[in-house]
Amino acid sequence: MIIAILLIVLFALFFLVRKHTGPATLAMIAGLSVYQTFGAQFLEMAQKVAGDKLPESYLQAGICILFVMVFPILLYFRSRHGGLFGILRILEAAVLSAIMTLLVAPVLTNFDFLSFDTLSHQIVDFIKNYEGIIVLVGIATAYFDVLMYRE
Repeated sequence: MIIAILLIVLFALFFLVRKHTGPATLAMIAGLSVYQTFGAQFLEMAQKVAGDKLPESYLQAGICILFVMVFPILLYFRSRHGGLFGILRILEAAVLSAIMTLLVAPVLTNFDFLSFDTLSHQIVDFIKNYEGIIVLVGIATAYFDVLMYRE
């Protein structure tokens, strides 16, 4: 149920706010790349700051969510109004929310206080089956959004 709620909230956010999602999509992919490349160094710095107060898995999940979800959403809110329209708008919002959910779902499973039911697993499995296509469509719509942007 957690994944379904996350997916619905992200879709509603990206569809109803009506801002350019292209920069946020590219920032999400860049954030994943930064996390995969430098995540260990950020985790080491966070452990020095937090000490023994937080488990390593929580710090690691927080860093991943920060780079993959929080920074792209902040960039999304700072972008200009507009973006794609019609069916492309629905597709863009659905793809961005699916990519973000797919990237954050494995991290959320590490939290003990979140329970994952069969619906959550089915949604993640369905999205994972089409992961390559979803990411490819997401990147294509992001570049299209960025290229079509006019002030």
